[in-house]
Amino acid sequence: MDLFLVVIDVLVVMSYILLIALISPTMMRFIKKRNYDIFFQLLPVVSIVFASSVIICIGYGGFKETLFFQLTSIFSFLLLLSLLFLTLIMKKLWKENYERLITWLVSIRIKEIRFLKAK
Repeated sequence: MDLFLVVIDVLVVMSYILLIALISPTMMRFIKKRNYDIFFQLLPVVSIVFASSVIICIGYGGFKETLFFQLTSIFSFLLLLSLLFLTLIMKKLWKENYERLITWLVSIRIKEIRFLKAK
């Protein structure tokens, strides 16, 4: 493989990671203002990651070219399916388990913040 192509691939991957890292917190803060739980906040973020990785992968020459975007597409698709399961099906059928999961995640987050402040 040519050194120029390796440099271009690394730059594309780094810019993609930077773009997702900059967009995700802003989107989650905007959705949090509407009083949605963490799973609803993650749905648009994971959807954008999935769609953009598929678009970049296809634009790069198909799924056989870049391993990073293949793995990102597969992982984000699986994460999107699990989030859809949690938010749509579990919230409707097992409401008390869903609420227990949300409270457990919030308590972990609060403990994490306390631990970081203690340091």
